[in-house]
Amino acid sequence: MQATSFTEFSRRLEAIHDDVHVWTGGIMQNIASAAYDPIFFAHHVMVDRCWRIWQHRQPGALPPQHLLDQPLRPNGMTVRDTLDVKQLGYEYAGTSSHVPGPTT
Repeated sequence: MQATSFTEFSRRLEAIHDDVHVWTGGIMQNIASAAYDPIFFAHHVMVDRCWRIWQHRQPGALPPQHLLDQPLRPNGMTVRDTLDVKQLGYEYAGTSSHVPGPTT
């Protein structure tokens, strides 16, 4: 979370991401079958959450310009389309939305 550029943050997060796939072993090590492992989705949600937390700590920090309009598989959304998770229909608690606690 201490990285101040997208490029450095991405490099660090990708290394952690890859290490978890290797550390978990089994089908998680194989790109073609990793999504069949129940831990796959929990792992990728955590990667996504780390990205969101980093975005809040580094407001205005964006991926390099040449990546913003790159289409992503499988649906063709661009990187730019995915920068704000609220646009995708969700948000993580403790980032920008807060639920008020009891007042008594």
